[in-house]
Amino acid sequence: MRRLAQELHAARVRGVRRTLVITGRGFGSHDGAGVLTPEVAGWLAGPEAKRLGVRSFRSSAKGGAWLVELDAVGGGSER
Repeated sequence: MRRLAQELHAARVRGVRRTLVITGRGFGSHDGAGVLTPEVAGWLAGPEAKRLGVRSFRSSAKGGAWLVELDAVGGGSER
């Protein structure tokens, strides 16, 4: 999650407003149920992600990624 935080911060500083966080669907795991996708979703919904400007996120790529919307640097207003 630390690396995700770093990348989201860097994207926001560059002015990126939407990014895709690829987690995979977990089919390669022992029981076939992914671990990373729900972990990332929980983190994206939490306070640290909000501080980093995560406005919203939704499932993408048939459940193997999250499409993340970021606030503009310096506030939440549209430009």
